[in-house]
Amino acid sequence: MQHDIWKFIGLVLVAALFGYTVGHVLLCMLLACLGIIAWQIYRLDTLYKWVENSKHNPMPEVSGQLYNVYRSINRTNAKNAKRKRQLSAYLTEFRKAVGALPDAIILIDDNGKIEWANKNANKVLGIRWPEDNNVRFGDLIRYPEVNALLKQANSKKGSPNQGVVVTSMSNNEQVISFKCVRYTNKLRMIIARDVSRLIKVNQMHSDFVANVSHELKTPLTVLKGYVEILSDNPELPATFVKPIEQMKVQSVRMELIVGDLLYLAKLEDTANIKPNEQVDITNLVNTIIEAVQPLIEEKRHTLELDIDYSLTLAGAQTELHSAFSNLITNAINYTPANGVIHIRWKSSPEAAIFSVTDNGFGVAAQHLERLTQRFYRVDNDRSREGGGTGLGLAIVKHVLQRHNADLEIISEEGEGSTFKCVFPIDQDAQTLNSIDAAS
Repeated sequence: MQHDIWKFIGLVLVAALFGYTVGHVLLCMLLACLGIIAWQIYRLDTLYKWVENSKHNPMPEVSGQLYNVYRSINRTNAKNAKRKRQLSAYLTEFRKAVGALPDAIILIDDNGKIEWANKNANKVLGIRWPEDNNVRFGDLIRYPEVNALLKQANSKKGSPNQGVVVTSMSNNEQVISFKCVRYTNKLRMIIARDVSRLIKVNQMHSDFVANVSHELKTPLTVLKGYVEILSDNPELPATFVKPIEQMKVQSVRMELIVGDLLYLAKLEDTANIKPNEQVDITNLVNTIIEAVQPLIEEKRHTLELDIDYSLTLAGAQTELHSAFSNLITNAINYTPANGVIHIRWKSSPEAAIFSVTDNGFGVAAQHLERLTQRFYRVDNDRSREGGGTGLGLAIVKHVLQRHNADLEIISEEGEGSTFKCVFPIDQDAQTLNSIDAAS
């Protein structure tokens, strides 16, 4: 910059000396300044033309500050070119990786037009790339559930959604799972998967468990009956008393397991049928407490109730009875003698909550996520001694799913546990009305 300034000053001084010799100093200085301005305008125009086509034109021979500008632009262009090559390579690798996935991946813009699709999009949905480029996704895939899913994912916040499962219109045996997430500010990614085989396997598993449980029910009843007859026989040899008593206990336990398995199968078969009868939770809780009162007295527990008597719930009474009974019985069984069990049924602005809290053994953090799995036990010996089947919390989970509710478990080993059944009021008009009435 200093070099350019001294050059301009030198030119003006030369013009002044020349003007002095000819008697027109100011005129010569003005002409010199105008010449300098014209020269700089020419150099800037040359710079502009070179920037517009710098990839194909070499850098002009310049000096001074403009030389530094040319060099800086050259370095920036080189960095941008390198970055573009890297991004292009990353994009190529990304498309290869996405193309290798077994799912159909489709990118659409905010107008629903297809921007890109992998090869499996043709296999799963019949969408071809690049033939279907800029075609509206909704014109090719016509499912009301999928359209609602796209509207949900269209939020700029990019809130996650659970996806939808639909049966193919062209093939009743094909079931497709759709998920949609916001990929960038302008693009959404649709992930479609053929889950027909998975659903068939799950159905076969459920049918197998239900059939086996049903077939075991009759022989177990016969076996239990003969064991009871033998145990009541006064002529039974003393050496057979203990084995027969153990057989009696195990036959009862097996009968309970079979009953729970059949009940789970029934819940799964009616998963799409939402219960809507009005349930008096206060009366239901009183019925459960009356049934477990002998067990409470045996273990000398203290029972504390915090019940909103005016709050009812739309649902299935028998299912809710089973779920709440399992939670209360578990609290009694897994709390040492002289424990305290707190049962609560209250509402909040967002939900109606049934909770059971105890000060029993508690559950370590690593077990919490698996508690609702069938036959999962934190402590096998303790569970069997308590008479549990390992299916209680699985039943609770399925019942709550049928009531659009969630099970929340808060527990600390040695400190006790809290099991919450959270019924969202925005999905249950009856609950909402009851809450309004109570308030």
